[in-house]
Amino acid sequence: MINIDMWYGDKHTEADKIDVSFYPNNGEYRGNIYKNGKIIGDYSCNDSVELENTFSQLKFNW
Repeated sequence: MINIDMWYGDKHTEADKIDVSFYPNNGEYRGNIYKNGKIIGDYSCNDSVELENTFSQLKFNW
């Protein structure tokens, strides 16, 4: 399951970048969501495939 918190009313599909940190103790991915170099939200997710599908406009290089 992915939890997305957009702070200013933007949509996650408008993101042009995210950062990803993995927390092995609980198997969770967390990071910030960016648009035009500014952080517009954050997310947490426990499935990397779901993360890629949710942000399909971005290219992931694991």
